Amino acid sequence: MKKHLIFLPILLLVVCTSTFFSQTKKAVSVSGKPKLVVGIVVDQMRNDYIYRYWNRYGSGGFKRLVNDGYYFKNAHYNYIPTYTGPGHSSIYTGATPRTHGIIANDWFVKNSAVAIYCCEDTTVKTVGSPSKNGLMSPKNQLSSTIGDELKMSSNQKAKVFSVALKDRSSILPAGHAANAAFWYDDSTGNFISSTWYVKELPKWLVNFNSKGSTKSYLEKGWSTLFPIETYTNSIADENRYEGAPNKKDKAVFPYEYRSYIEKNKFGIIKATPYGNTLTKDIAVECLKNEQLGKDDEPDLFCISFSSTDIVAHSYGSRAVEVEDIYLRLDKNIEELLNTLDKEVGKGNYTVFLTADHGGADVPNHLLDNKIPAGYLKEAKLIKKIKNYFQTTYGDSLLLANVCNEQVYINDKTLNKLKLNKNEVEEDLATFLITINGIAEAYTSTTLKNQSFQKNDYRALLQNGYNHKLSGNVCFIYNPAWMDYSEKGTTHGAGYNYDTHVPVIFYGNGILKGENYNYTSITQIAPTICELLKINQPNSTIAEPLNNFFIKK
Repeated sequence: MKKHLIFLPILLLVVCTSTFFSQTKKAVSVSGKPKLVVGIVVDQMRNDYIYRYWNRYGSGGFKRLVNDGYYFKNAHYNYIPTYTGPGHSSIYTGATPRTHGIIANDWFVKNSAVAIYCCEDTTVKTVGSPSKNGLMSPKNQLSSTIGDELKMSSNQKAKVFSVALKDRSSILPAGHAANAAFWYDDSTGNFISSTWYVKELPKWLVNFNSKGSTKSYLEKGWSTLFPIETYTNSIADENRYEGAPNKKDKAVFPYEYRSYIEKNKFGIIKATPYGNTLTKDIAVECLKNEQLGKDDEPDLFCISFSSTDIVAHSYGSRAVEVEDIYLRLDKNIEELLNTLDKEVGKGNYTVFLTADHGGADVPNHLLDNKIPAGYLKEAKLIKKIKNYFQTTYGDSLLLANVCNEQVYINDKTLNKLKLNKNEVEEDLATFLITINGIAEAYTSTTLKNQSFQKNDYRALLQNGYNHKLSGNVCFIYNPAWMDYSEKGTTHGAGYNYDTHVPVIFYGNGILKGENYNYTSITQIAPTICELLKINQPNSTIAEPLNNFFIKK
C-alpha cells in the first residue's frame, strides 16, 4: 500500500509534465512553421542607424530583434536605382527591377512619351474616399510575391494584409492576390484601398478612421522625446543643411501644425513621427480584427514605416529630427512586438526587419568637412544634352527624356535623321562622362551583352535595367553627388550609403546570431518561403540565406 502511495504522485507528475510539454508544443506550431510572418520595412533606414542610436534604444524594440534574433550586418541592395518602389518590390519578390518591372517610383514610357507612376491604375476605383488616391494596384509588378505564393500554396486559406502610409509601400509588398492593402489618403486623413483588393473597407477600419487620430496627433506638435541637449549623435538642431516640409518654417524644434489642421492638410503627418505611430496603430487593429496568426495556416502581414524617409529627405541623415524619429519608432516596434506576443503568442511568429534603401549625407555638410561631394541639377544636365544633340546631329529633339539617371533617345527623330542607334548611344555615353559630377555612363548594348562581377557598379545597373522599360544610356553620379535641393538629402545611387541596410530575422525558426558575409536584399523572399515551406516567387533567382534556421 505504501509503495502505491509513493508511485502515485510520481505518476501524476509524469502525466502532468507530459501533458504540459505536449500542449506547449502544439501551441507553438503544429506544422513547425510560423503561424504568422511579419515583414517590417523602415523607409530610408541606413544600417548604421542601428549602431548610431544603440545606446538610446530601449530593450524591447530594435535591441530585442538584434539581441534575440539573427542580424545580417552586411546586407545590400544589388541594383540601381535604390528607390522606395523598387525596394519594396525586390524585398517581396526576391527579384530585381530587371525582371519584376518596378524600375523606379516613376518612369518614362517610350511608346506614349509620358511618365507613369509605379502603382497607378485607372481601371480601379478608390475605396474609402472620394479622392483619386486609391486609383492604384500592383498591375505593373510583373513578378509574384511571397504573399502571392502563400495564397496559391494554401488554396487561398492563408491571409495576406499590408499597411503603410505610402500606397506603393503597401501595394507592392501585398502583391496581386492579397486580401487587402491599405494606405493613407492625404485628402481625408484616413486609410483607404482600391477595388483591386476590396469592394468596401472592413468595419474595423471604418471605425479606426472615424477616431480622427491624425488630427489628435498633429495637435500635440512635435518636440523631442528627450531633452534636446542629449541628442549628441546628431549635429546641432539649427544649421544650414535642413529644410522643413513647409519652406516658411524654420527647421528647428519645436514644430506645431495648427495651420495644417485648419486647412485640412492632413498629409503633413507623414513628415512627423506620428505618421509611424499611426501606422503602428492601424497595424495593431488589422492584426487583431483580421485574426492574423490565429490558426494553423500561416499568414503574412506586411508593415512599412514611411515617415522615416520623409523626415530624412527634409532634414538630412544626421539631424536631431532623424534621431528623434528613430527613438520614437523604437517604441512603436516594441509595442508591435508586445502585441504579437499577446495576440499570436511568443514562438508562433517570425519577423524580418529591413529597409527599402539607405540615404546619403547632405553634400553641403560633407563639403564643409572637406569630403568630396556635389550637386548636378537635372535641368542643367538636360540643357547640356540638348545642346550636345543640336551641335552634333543638328536636332535637340533626339532627347526624349532624362529620369532616374537614364537618358531616353527619341526613336522617331533618330529614324528621321537616319542615324545608327548604337553609335548615337556610344557617343552620348562618351559625352556624359565629360560632365562634372558624372562618374560613368553605359549604353543599352553594353548592359544587354556584357556580364560583370556581382559587386561591380555595372552589374548593379544591369540588375536594375529592364530592356523594355529603361532608357538608352544609364549614368552614375560621383560618390556623394546628387540631383536634389541643397537642403535635405535623397537616395537612389549604388554606393554604400544607399545600398547598405539592416536585415534582421527574429522569432519562430530563427537562431540568435550575426553574420558579416555579403548578403543581397533579394535573398529575403526565398528565405521566408523556405521557412514557410512554399514555392519561391516566380522570378526569384537569389539563393535563400542559410545556417540560421533552427532545425525542426
